[in-house]
Amino acid sequence: MANCDCELPYIAPSIVDTCSGSQYVVFMSLVDVIIRYVCAISDPCGRVQPKWEPESEYDFIVIGGGSGGSTAAGRLAEVHGWKTLLLEAGIDEPPATQIPAVPAFSNTVIDWNYTTEAEPNACLNNDGICTWPRGKVLGGCSVFNGMMYIRGTPADYQRWVDAGNTEWSYDKLLPVFKKSENNREIGSLVSSEYHGHGGPFTIQRFNDQPELAWDILTAAEETGFPVSDDLNGEDYVGFAIAQTNNRDGARLSTAKAFVRPHRQSRNLDVMLNSTVTRILVSEVNGEKKATGVEFVYNNETYVVNVTKEVILAGGAVNTPQILLLSGIGDKAVLDEVGIEQVHNLPAVGKGIKNHVSFSIAVRINRTNYVDLNWETLTQYIEFEDGPLSSTGMSQITARIPSNYTDSDDPDIQLFFSGYDNTCAYSGDPESPVDEDDPDAQRTIYISAVNLHPKSSGSITLRSSDPFDKPKIVANYLTNPADIKVVVNAIRYAQQLIQSPTLISKYNVTLLQYSYGDCGSTYEFDTDEFWECAIKYDTYPENHQSCSCKIGLEDDENTCANQNLQLHGIPNIRLADASAMVEPPSGNTQATIVAIAERAVLYIREKYLGERAF
Repeated sequence: MANCDCELPYIAPSIVDTCSGSQYVVFMSLVDVIIRYVCAISDPCGRVQPKWEPESEYDFIVIGGGSGGSTAAGRLAEVHGWKTLLLEAGIDEPPATQIPAVPAFSNTVIDWNYTTEAEPNACLNNDGICTWPRGKVLGGCSVFNGMMYIRGTPADYQRWVDAGNTEWSYDKLLPVFKKSENNREIGSLVSSEYHGHGGPFTIQRFNDQPELAWDILTAAEETGFPVSDDLNGEDYVGFAIAQTNNRDGARLSTAKAFVRPHRQSRNLDVMLNSTVTRILVSEVNGEKKATGVEFVYNNETYVVNVTKEVILAGGAVNTPQILLLSGIGDKAVLDEVGIEQVHNLPAVGKGIKNHVSFSIAVRINRTNYVDLNWETLTQYIEFEDGPLSSTGMSQITARIPSNYTDSDDPDIQLFFSGYDNTCAYSGDPESPVDEDDPDAQRTIYISAVNLHPKSSGSITLRSSDPFDKPKIVANYLTNPADIKVVVNAIRYAQQLIQSPTLISKYNVTLLQYSYGDCGSTYEFDTDEFWECAIKYDTYPENHQSCSCKIGLEDDENTCANQNLQLHGIPNIRLADASAMVEPPSGNTQATIVAIAERAVLYIREKYLGERAF
């Protein structure tokens, strides 16, 4: 550990907060302290210094410092004649989040801790209430997601084009994807035809993979599934060890990639712990225009004027919430909570979608040891590799078509989990996860995901209080076709675990659970049993999108044009997942970054006369 030559502020939460149980406190506290003093990981000297008080006026105000907002703010800061304010409701990212293998920081202070209303067909093991982790931190969900860099397929963006967004085809988006990237494996793994170099976002595989990850690829080939080196390239269907946004063994959040390089810039101000309560809209020369933003910081309300644009990047939940709080939306929805309508835009908050999955559990003939210990921690700190430098089995995925779609339009994704870090009670190597059962074998989970959900829900308000959580109705699995795709995905997972390699080498065994009364109502392993189990033990992926879609102005299901400008208030521009027409076939982060990149390109085109892609 070196002297970082700068102040080392304490940024909560601690890694201990991710562990439930007093037995973890001593060792995990030591790990947290050590990581905070490893300069290359915690990056204390590279952190932004937030403002304590805003200026009265800015050219641009970016609302939300998540994946979209951090990207947009960083790109706006490249124009030295512009002054930009970035408002984030949460804190800076804690040092321990930089370790790829640490447990997710959901259900901590950096998570909005959202839940849905009671669902009739999902999460029945929790009375129908599904959890929606959403990042409340500079960097947003990029601070605690799986970092997987998956862009989507050409067919995904063709659906956007078919909805009237002619500039959003895959071919027109490819240069935008490449612009963000600093892909470190061009030539060795991926092609420059599909990937960029020199951008802020470092993309590469993790420095470490469990042996089982490679054996999964062998098993896929044995089972007849394709295998790809690059799901963002020509071979976008198949099993792969994915590239992720990581740099030198550490997580690379969008804040670290796009905002921190401008930490000394005089034209970018960042305010943390600043909750936006509404956007102010006035009529100027016969046109509605955003004139300022109201927000609360340190229990004080501020109003800051904007001369050019408000960039709304609160995410698929908070963007419609902020619009509704501003009086922008469906009059009936606003009337319910006593907010006066400022602008009629019925589509706000309607049509939100999310990928939904179900996980089967399999046991392998490997002892279930804790992967975090003094040896692996030392290996990570000194060499930036080892099990702490990756997400274990979570870096492997598959994108394949079900029986209900075309071969070039895959609608199933398989995720894997296991060999990721569990909370450790001791630094001794080969410490069993369960001290009472030291010989217990390791469990691996395979998540079966429907990438093309037909069911959609809504985001509305509970009250006019901006600090009340929004009302989230997901409507998971209300369209019967959605559950059929997940069952199909389970069948693919079952084929995979019966491969010769996994049977002979790992003796993979499917674990059987009753899933409430599913086991007593239906025969195990029938389609009816799995349909029941999926509704009982539902897992929402954190891929929420489509709550303020782009499209034609006369389409009542859209909120903004294809330049991401709000219908009727063109100087409010979207830069997050809410703008998506349909969810991409895969993880959403790469597409969110591209949307934010595109927003700034359109801004530069408008104000600087530069040609956007």
